[in-house]
Amino acid sequence: MPDAEDLWWSWVVLSALHRAAGDPSCGFDPGELVLSLDAADGSWLRLQRVLGSRLVLWGRSALAAPAPADARRGAPDWALSQATRGDRPTVVAWHAHGEWDLSHHGQDDGLLPLLRPVLAVDPRLVDLARSGELDPDHLAAHLPAPRPAEEDLEAALALVAAAGTAPAAGPADSVLTRLRDQVHEQMRDAVERHAAAGDAGATVGPGAPDGSGTDRVLLQRPPAVVHWARTNGPGTPFTWSVMWLRGEPVPGAGSTRLPDAVRRSLTNVLAELHRSEAGEESGAWLFARVHSPDGVVVAFDRAFDSWPAWFAVHHRDRGPSLEDLAWEMSQRSPVWRPAWASLLPRP
Repeated sequence: MPDAEDLWWSWVVLSALHRAAGDPSCGFDPGELVLSLDAADGSWLRLQRVLGSRLVLWGRSALAAPAPADARRGAPDWALSQATRGDRPTVVAWHAHGEWDLSHHGQDDGLLPLLRPVLAVDPRLVDLARSGELDPDHLAAHLPAPRPAEEDLEAALALVAAAGTAPAAGPADSVLTRLRDQVHEQMRDAVERHAAAGDAGATVGPGAPDGSGTDRVLLQRPPAVVHWARTNGPGTPFTWSVMWLRGEPVPGAGSTRLPDAVRRSLTNVLAELHRSEAGEESGAWLFARVHSPDGVVVAFDRAFDSWPAWFAVHHRDRGPSLEDLAWEMSQRSPVWRPAWASLLPRP
């Protein structure tokens, strides 16, 4: 399979050339971010950009059997959208995290031949389109005489500009919502990889998945939290939980209502702890809780790799976004990323 970005922009340029020439066999749907290519023999291909840098390619060759198996059954949920619900494809390919994966049933050998018109596009035009420097003269130079009408050339350039738009990301997007819910579910089932040590000393945990033997070593009752509780704490039973993403604390739905001065001082302590407990390779915690059942003894919990049961949200949409989680995971080395991180779009 070709490089994903080269494939996208080559197809964009081919669609622009077809648009300028008035040929509808290769086009672009800006609403769905879908490129199309239809061959004279009935073969067809579609390419959609989803979830940031991910791509989905699907199609059907004229070489396919009359009633082929549906290749969509082997594709991940995030790769399926409203756009893929049309005619049954015999091949579905998806690109994520720098790799292509493929779902097919062995009866279709025509995928790469269908891509030949796309891969034959002049790479100089592709580079110009990708950099935003493509102009009417460059397009017209690659089309047969006579020169297309200026309005057709401008429409072709507008197609190129629209193809550079990032996919919409919001709760209304069913694919994104489904992926977000799947990530959240896996976060709730994930196991923490840090070893919380007692106040008397630290112990090393079982080690990283790569066999390096390293793990997070943390105190169950950090001195900064104990000191805060003694000097600035409310003096009554309380619970304060936060989700900390991109340097911003978001209080949990079950947190006790604290006086403004108490809340501000605790937030400052948590901010410093978030910085000091973050590892250059292992990253920072995502959730933390300070709680005291009697207003005297204080405890501290944190979660680097999971969504703990003690952090609640008012609505499911208030949980960590895919974009924020992807950014957080990009701060860690690969061996320190939990399994659910493989589902995230690139930051």
